Amino acid sequence: MSTKEEMYAKGAGKIDWRIFLPSVLIILAVAIPLSIDPKFGYGMVTAAHAFVTTNFGWLAMLVPAASIIFLIYMVFGPYAKVKLGGPDVKPEFSTFNWITMLFCCGVGSSIIVWGVAEPIYYIDGPPLGLEPRSVAAYSIAHALPTFHWGIHGWAIYTIGTLAIAYSVYVRRDKRQRLSTACEPIMGRHSEGGWGAAFEVLVVVGTVGGYGTSLGLGVPFISAFMSKFLGIPDTMWLKAGVLVVWTSIFAMSSYGGLTKGILTLTKINVWLVFVTLGFIFIAGPTLFIVDMSVNSIGEIFSNFISLTFSMEPYNFTVDEVTHAISRTGGFPQWWPIFYWFWFIALMPVTALFIARISKGRTIREATLGVCIWSTFGCYLILSILGGYSLYLQKTGTMDVAAVLASTNPGNTAAEVLFTLPLKTIMVPLYALMSMVFLATTLDSASYALAGICTKEITGDEQPKRSLRLLWALILGGFAVGLLITGGEGALRTIQTSSVALGLPLILAWFALMYSFFKAVKKDNPNI
Repeated sequence: MSTKEEMYAKGAGKIDWRIFLPSVLIILAVAIPLSIDPKFGYGMVTAAHAFVTTNFGWLAMLVPAASIIFLIYMVFGPYAKVKLGGPDVKPEFSTFNWITMLFCCGVGSSIIVWGVAEPIYYIDGPPLGLEPRSVAAYSIAHALPTFHWGIHGWAIYTIGTLAIAYSVYVRRDKRQRLSTACEPIMGRHSEGGWGAAFEVLVVVGTVGGYGTSLGLGVPFISAFMSKFLGIPDTMWLKAGVLVVWTSIFAMSSYGGLTKGILTLTKINVWLVFVTLGFIFIAGPTLFIVDMSVNSIGEIFSNFISLTFSMEPYNFTVDEVTHAISRTGGFPQWWPIFYWFWFIALMPVTALFIARISKGRTIREATLGVCIWSTFGCYLILSILGGYSLYLQKTGTMDVAAVLASTNPGNTAAEVLFTLPLKTIMVPLYALMSMVFLATTLDSASYALAGICTKEITGDEQPKRSLRLLWALILGGFAVGLLITGGEGALRTIQTSSVALGLPLILAWFALMYSFFKAVKKDNPNI
């Protein structure tokens, strides 16, 4: 490595203690009580989850819809060809590397677990008034994961991506932060105390959001290792999985963008091609193809209905007082949860995607994030969902019964053990899951380091030591909760991401409005 490359990998900038220190203290203040009494914490957060989804679910449903409408205008409107950088600036990464990096950053190992388990939930609890276990329920069950992991969530990410990339590469702001990107409406407050408080909220929300990925990925890997190696599935085994995971993405984070994250992403992509290609070929190929084509029709036919469905008549009435009590239905349990989750993860995911999107036009960045990422999710979910639904429908395995008795991670492990050549393919699948999550957490630690850096240009990386520190904090936080509080503490962090998503809706709106205001002001002749 040349001296210039080594200096680039080491990174630049000084720690902004106004953001770093309060964030770490808040994380510790949350983690320690949860570790001591996870049941109490879970009860508190569950109540907050119910309150948010019941009273503000309508707001979460409008966010992805508004994002899609805004992005359609940006793709086909007058600003589509505005470049995120100078007119002569070329993209830092090839289109293929760029797409794979942003995709792996945005999905993590959760898609590998939920791709198997999620459709099974829907055959017994389908939306739109469909009969459980009916042909229509099976049909839409295969399509719903793509709907939830598709363009709606990626559109939320894209709003933040465009705002931050425009701030860093066009306006040349020397801070890779959401508050800086919101300067057009926050003014001088973006660099003051309000801006710092805003970033602390982002950092804490990120830890809560990525707790979902950890909470889903760890049980899957530990269940696989327990069954494959014939050892008990204990908390210490789960902690060991997290230690290995942390080591992988810590080393990648140490290497930076080109030597770390990009290398890990390339490994990840090849693992996806090999493992999912094998499931597609060795499994019920024709059934998966038929279901995949059918799901395209299901998504387009029900796109508007599912986007705005709130089930307003899903309530009970007290016979004496005639008071109405709302009960959680399909929207509250599924799309509203997903949209809040995407909103909670939006700040850090958008920061990372913005960092690697230099030299792309607004149209190219929007289509790349929304369309290619949705297509990638569609391929993964179609194969995994098609296989698990085939096992259920043919009676080869009662996946629903397994899912009812355990968690999605264990269910995914059980389904994978029905594959031929399982002694080879299942370990490969587990490795893919581990690398997937490592890639996601690696990009998260990179973005968190950028937030906690005082000044840094768009061509610089945060300091290597700070990237590594955030990698260790993310991993250590999850290890500590697992050992002391068990899976209950991790489930609390998962659920808390929904509650944290509510205030971050303000960040989403501020980013969208600030970006539009800035691009309109800077391009008066368009």
